[in-house]
Amino acid sequence: MTDERTLDRLMAHLRGQVAELRRLERNGAPPEEVADRRRLVLRLQEHLAHAVRDLLDGPRTAAS
Repeated sequence: MTDERTLDRLMAHLRGQVAELRRLERNGAPPEEVADRRRLVLRLQEHLAHAVRDLLDGPRTAAS
């Protein structure tokens, strides 16, 4: 189960990685390094989306 603290940590991590991606792009980093960072950001976005969905779904009950 996801809680708000988990979401806060994920968002902070995502913001940091986006800032690093922007820095790499600005400083002309090698394309493979930029692509790796971009893939990481996309994975974090997906993870955050799943965590938000989990939080909004609320507790699950066993199906009979």
